[in-house]
Amino acid sequence: MINWLLSQLLLVSCMLLILIFIEAKGQKALGAKIVYMLWLLLPLSLLVNNIPQSSISVENQLIYHYIVNLKTFTPQVEQTSVWLMLWSIGTFAFLTVMAMTQWKFNQNIGAHYSKNDLTYELPKAIKVYSHKGISGPVLSGVFRPVLLLPLHFKQAFTEKQQTLILRHELTHYKRGDNIFNLLALLLLATFWFNPLFWLAYRSFRRSQELACDASVLTNTNTEDKISYSKALIQCSQTQPLSNFAIYSPYSEKKSMLKRIENIKHAAKVKPAMVALSIVISATALGGIAIAGVADKPTTISEINMATPIIRIEPKYPLQAAKNRQEGSVILEFDITAQGTTDNIKVIDSFPDGVFDKVGVDALKKWEYKPRVQGGQAQRQSGLKVQLDFRMDPPAKSHIAATSSIERIKVSQ
Repeated sequence: MINWLLSQLLLVSCMLLILIFIEAKGQKALGAKIVYMLWLLLPLSLLVNNIPQSSISVENQLIYHYIVNLKTFTPQVEQTSVWLMLWSIGTFAFLTVMAMTQWKFNQNIGAHYSKNDLTYELPKAIKVYSHKGISGPVLSGVFRPVLLLPLHFKQAFTEKQQTLILRHELTHYKRGDNIFNLLALLLLATFWFNPLFWLAYRSFRRSQELACDASVLTNTNTEDKISYSKALIQCSQTQPLSNFAIYSPYSEKKSMLKRIENIKHAAKVKPAMVALSIVISATALGGIAIAGVADKPTTISEINMATPIIRIEPKYPLQAAKNRQEGSVILEFDITAQGTTDNIKVIDSFPDGVFDKVGVDALKKWEYKPRVQGGQAQRQSGLKVQLDFRMDPPAKSHIAATSSIERIKVSQ
């Protein structure tokens, strides 16, 4: 997992910097709706960058040579395991906070709210409830979202304001924004260690609200815009528990100021800039796809850069140890894109069948740092390892008497 995260880091960091810049500077030229749509480039680029590729087949490669003694062996674990543990703790903590936040928010949901009391007609599929912890409407939930209204909704807003802010939440509903919010939170939970993702999450949520405002205020007059702005400010008086839950409002102070500013000075969308952004986006995704599937010449030495991070030493067979019997076994195996071993088989052994089983059992537990090509971890097939079982210091081997053996130093 750590290897995959590191292989994606450069791509996603560059993409986030571009999207954050566009959100900050491109609203006037592109319009809020286009800027919001451009955030799809991030998940699309990750998908394109991880298009499955064929495995790397290794022909006539060197054989990894490994000597097994009777002494006790401690599994070799590199720093990758430590980083994996830290990443897992951080991700679990984030997901826990996210789940607890949503649970606490849901605890304040009250009685069913009659749609007949509303000034704006809502789809039948949306259920409406009261909520005692909010000051404005909230669309909560992912696949079957519900609309939550403050206890004194009708008294707090004029009929015009009620209509406008309900249209705002309905826009969230029609676009499926809460599904995108969930995806954004899951990406943040995965890349929590990257500060750019925290900045990008705020930028993304701000883009979402700006796009929603633009949809609501299309073909409205100045009076409606003023009324809507006042309603937004009133809605932000009581913020929800956290922005790390699956609901629609994003009333952080800086975002609210930008939303009011955008309402006062509507964007003048430039078609040429929109067309240019589409062309650049398509070109970028095409470039990522080409880079990912490029057939680069790969030498044997480059393939053998796959390095083991966990190696469990085979247990010396008890009967062989009693008989002071030595021998060797050569195993062929694959390394998956996740770094585990697969398709293990014995291709030669001496004496026949004595050390085969313990060799295979040990190799099943080995983990490798897989080879990365084009920014993507590759499956490697046809690798070989020789295990020499020695009672005494290494001597000449029945099988290993060849110059094609690559000796690996293993610290114990």
